[in-house]
Amino acid sequence: MSIRIATFNLENLFARFDFAGRVTRAERVVGAYAVTDKSEYEALRMAFEAVASDDVRQLTALAIADTRADVVCLQEVDSQQALDVFYDNYLHPVLRQRFAQATKGWSDDERRARDAVFFYDHRHVLTGNDTRGIDVGLLSRAPVTVQSNAGLTYDFIADAPLDWTALSARNIKREDRILRRDCVVIETRADGAPLTIFNCHLKSMSANGPHRDGRADSQPLRAAEVWALRKLIEQRFAGAPQDFNWVVCGDFNDFCDVDGAPARHSALGPLFADDFAIDPMRRLPTHDRWTHYYPEGDAHVQLDYILLSPRLAAANPHVAPEILRKGLPWRVPRLEGAPRYPRIGWARPKASDHCPVVIEINVPG
Repeated sequence: MSIRIATFNLENLFARFDFAGRVTRAERVVGAYAVTDKSEYEALRMAFEAVASDDVRQLTALAIADTRADVVCLQEVDSQQALDVFYDNYLHPVLRQRFAQATKGWSDDERRARDAVFFYDHRHVLTGNDTRGIDVGLLSRAPVTVQSNAGLTYDFIADAPLDWTALSARNIKREDRILRRDCVVIETRADGAPLTIFNCHLKSMSANGPHRDGRADSQPLRAAEVWALRKLIEQRFAGAPQDFNWVVCGDFNDFCDVDGAPARHSALGPLFADDFAIDPMRRLPTHDRWTHYYPEGDAHVQLDYILLSPRLAAANPHVAPEILRKGLPWRVPRLEGAPRYPRIGWARPKASDHCPVVIEINVPG
């Protein structure tokens, strides 16, 4: 029996308003209007963002529904409340309509027997380490068990070849937590066969160091996270991960190449060394592997991944992921003339700045 697994960075799925008040007077702009009074600015911005978020979240819901996934790994979710509000008010209505269309003319018993394959009754968000409060979460059609690893420290990977000169320059100590957000372990089954899914959101490529280059400056932190992820998998499967069914999903905030040309400062090497994990995206043409567009550098890159264990990859030798791009804004040049969801704008509104990625695989018993 096959299972469909998706990963999607929702881009700031919040259920709270940021009252931090760090916006300078010169930056107090709402739409095309400058507002000098701070309290008036915050009230207007709250109303503006609430209205704007309605368009965005309708588009996000359409993108998730189009994955038709059994399990959706999510990144950048504010809280359990945010996910439940989004599901109840945006995603569930889309699914409910599609369910009604698909089961028209069926008996009540037939409909009840099938509703589990349309709706996500199992939703989880675990609190991680992100200072902004953006966590990883998931939607599942079937019951799952979930486990956080947010408490892991650098001692967990004491034997990894880390760049401690660069880490010490950032005041990183061995007792500090490794994961900037979390790596949530999800246990499920596909037709009785066990399947473990690791849902990750790695360190962003923010420039905060001597290179003034987001990729170079953040690479040592991401490398530590990657080593931690590899060790988590090795420990969970008793040193023989190649013999088990597991998948790694998430926004890695990193890429190995751009349209086939090798990229500098990638931290992802340990995941692919010795065929530890297999990226089925490599089965797609070089120019069709991207999931995110950087307008500043006019670069189409793969930030979002679904990696397969060697056992799963061997059981699905010709399966490649689908990348759903109908939620991206019109400014993305490689999609000129491609279909979009209604109300997509030039830069916004959009479903997200990332594409959902989905794969359907058979899980060997």
